[in-house]
Amino acid sequence: MKQKYRIWKKEKGNKLLIQEYAVLTAESRKQKVPGLQNEDFSLLCEQTYLADEVAKAASQGKDELVLLLRSQHFYPIGTYMNRIAETVVNMFASSGEHCEDLVFDDREILLGASPEAENEDISKIEEVANEDDHSENIDELLEDDAQIEQNKAAAKIKPDRLDED
Repeated sequence: MKQKYRIWKKEKGNKLLIQEYAVLTAESRKQKVPGLQNEDFSLLCEQTYLADEVAKAASQGKDELVLLLRSQHFYPIGTYMNRIAETVVNMFASSGEHCEDLVFDDREILLGASPEAENEDISKIEEVANEDDHSENIDELLEDDAQIEQNKAAAKIKPDRLDED
């Protein structure tokens, strides 16, 4: 599914508006993202936040900002939410009114992350594993040296003979 998030920092009213759109028609779903027009997207959700609350959450870190922005009706996946949060932080770092559209295609996520992102994740995992002095080889944890004993009760049970008439 192709989605668009319009993020609008409004000076009038001191608010932040986030609108979530998606392509819902079959003929538009087949188009590539750059070829899509505004009329191809349908509004799914609109959230309004007080700018002071957003600025306070952004100053406490991206995790706090994400907690503030997400709600029962607005809950983008983590990849999208990170980009939305980064955009909001950049908007609040500068003064004035700003509006920005973020367009995403779920197909990119389903086909896999970029190699750079994958390499970063692997290096983080390796760092954590190297920090732990008590870590063991996972293969050693999975191996079971004990032999499976044959269930002696199962050997004593004789199958019933079917009457063949």
